[in-house]
Order: sequence, then C-alpha cells, then structure tokens
Amino acid sequence: MEERINKNIDISKLLALYLNGNLDEKESEQLEEWLKEKESNRKLLDELENGSSTQERKDIINRINLEQEWSRFQASIQKETKVRKMLWKEMLKYAAIIALPILAATYLLMQDYSYEDYVSDIPVEIAPGIKSAELVLSTGERVQLGEEDQVLERNEQHVTIENKDRSLSYTSSANKTAKLRYNHLIIGRGEEYQLTLADGTKVWLNSESTLKYPTQFADNIREVELDGEAYFEVTKNKNAPFIVNTKQLNVEVLGTAFNLSAYGDEESIKTALVEGSVKISPKYEDLEDIIIKPDEMAVLNKDEHKLNVEQVDAKRYGQWREGLFTFNEESLEDILRKLSRWYDISVFYEDDGARYQYFSGKLPRFNNCNDLLDMIEKTTNVEFEIKSERTVIVRTK
Repeated sequence: MEERINKNIDISKLLALYLNGNLDEKESEQLEEWLKEKESNRKLLDELENGSSTQERKDIINRINLEQEWSRFQASIQKETKVRKMLWKEMLKYAAIIALPILAATYLLMQDYSYEDYVSDIPVEIAPGIKSAELVLSTGERVQLGEEDQVLERNEQHVTIENKDRSLSYTSSANKTAKLRYNHLIIGRGEEYQLTLADGTKVWLNSESTLKYPTQFADNIREVELDGEAYFEVTKNKNAPFIVNTKQLNVEVLGTAFNLSAYGDEESIKTALVEGSVKISPKYEDLEDIIIKPDEMAVLNKDEHKLNVEQVDAKRYGQWREGLFTFNEESLEDILRKLSRWYDISVFYEDDGARYQYFSGKLPRFNNCNDLLDMIEKTTNVEFEIKSERTVIVRTK
C-alpha cells in the first residue's frame, strides 16, 4: 500500500511538471515509462490535457473541499500513517494551487477513478432562473433584456419601448394607426420577465414562453398570441375585448386577472380565473364556448378534446410570479417538468414508478434546485441524484 501511494504521488508530481512545461530529460523518461505501462495511463493524461477549459477547471476548484476529500480518502485506507496523511494533504494543496488537472491526477491515481468520474462526484449546486428575456422588434432586430435600463425604440407611431428594473413597457403618445406592428417577447429556460402593454395590461411570462403582441392596439379589439404560460392583469376597456390566442383555444376578457398555461408539451391547457369573467373558446368543432367565474379553472384536454371546469384556489396558479412554486397533489412528473423549465435541468427516471409519486406544498422559487429536491425527498418515496451538466436522476427509495 505504502509503495503504491508513494509511486502515485511521484507520478502526480511528474504530471504537474509536464502540464506546466517543466520536465527535465530524466523526468520525461520516467513519465514515458509510466505511460507505456497501460492504456489507461495515457488516457488519463489526455483527459487532463484536454478534458476541460481553464475556466471550467477554476470553477471546479472552487467547489472542492480539501478537508472533505481527505476524509473520504482516509476512510478507504484505515492504516494510513500520520506521515502519509501530511504528505497527501500537502500534495492536494500543491495541486490545487497549480491547476485542477494535478489535483485530479493525484486523487484519481489513489482511487483508480477516471477523470470524468471524479468531476461527476463533485457536488453540483443548481442555481435558480433569472429575470431575463429576448425582445424581437417589428424590424427583426433582437435585443437581450436584463438588468440594463434602456429606451429601445421611439418610432413614427409615437410608441416608446423602455426596459427598466427588469420590466419591459410600451407607452403611446398619439392616436392609433391602421397598421399594427408586432413584437415578440421570448422567455428561455431558466428565465422569466414582466411586460406592460400599450393599453396598461400587465403580463408576467414564465420560462419557455413566447408572447406576440402589437406595439399599440386597435380601437375595437386587443389581441395577443401566447405559447407557454403567463399571468395577465388586463386593463378594462368595454369597447375593446382582450383576447389571448393559443393553438387550441382563445381566452376573451374585458378586464380581469387570470393565469393561462398553454405549453405545447403538456396534455392540457389550463385557465385559472382570479377575478372578473372570461370566455373560453376551443378551436375544436365538437366543443362549445364556456364562461368561467373566479376560482374556477377551465381544463382543455388536447388529445381527448374534453373541456372541463374545476373549482380551485385560482390565486395559487399565479404564485410563481411571486417567487413560489405551489403544488396540490401534483404528480412528480408534472412538478419536475415545471422545475426543469425554471432551473434548466434534464430529468431522467430510473423507474416509471417515480413519476407517479404525489406532492403538495409551497416551495421557494429562488432557492437552489438542490434545496427543493431535498424537501420533496423528505415527504415522498423518491430520491434524487444530481449529476454534472444539470442532470437529475430520479428513483424510488
């Protein structure tokens, strides 16, 4: 054991010198002999040379707890002496100062791991999404929106587009013109954004959503198109109904507040009414229009062409805009689909049974994803494993 440890430390030093271009002739011969011993040795060197960029290495170094890694290693070699412990810890410190590859080399040689195995074992913290979006102007110009305050456009229609405090707004200072100009607000994975339309209507857009809308509305009608999820607070105007078009249905209102979820990858479209009244008009010939009242939710099943009304606490469906995930006996599959959009994660199930666990509760939207998964783990029969590259493995306990 001692001889192997000492040899591995010597090899680690050679790798450190090689990667920093400081090998002399004798050391080069020693390293070459080691590389010829087995194919995995040369593969390790290739991985250390090409496995990740300098910035990636720095990021990983910042996630390494040397004391913790020493404790893990010490547990596997109970007979380690005090001298070897000091030598090992000194080598870790030396390696971390020079570069991640040397730290990885020393650790991997001791554990007989591959470089990818080591990196995948480092704890991964998955941060929440941010307030960000992309605006596509009527000219085709694309503008990235975020923390920078800016006036984006003042056009001949006397419409001013302003981004301030991570919120986009439109104001009009002249009479409406006959020709409407359309903008698109695109919200990616791990993003959300707020918008105030030219009529004063406020819209909160959730992750992976797109809204198409005119820079100013016509006199007799106000129409927008939604793909994804949004919460609307519609300015009242009895002379100009406000209509939200989706692929499968239209929602028509005069002045109201409601949450509309119309994602293409979900089996149903849900419209939860907070106040006012709305008319739901399915785009299927076999379904009739319906009107819903506050604390009712219209659920359109796209595959079965069924439209049902449920009694709900409508406010909780829009609480995502207030920084909360709110679940009421929802399947884990549906919950993780929502989390995947906000945290930009990929989810894989080791067994289908995990999909059909159910969970109720309120979870903070701006905590790390790890915290939310821990909370779900404690109250369900599933466990999660977080891998690198924002991947979550789900299995039943």
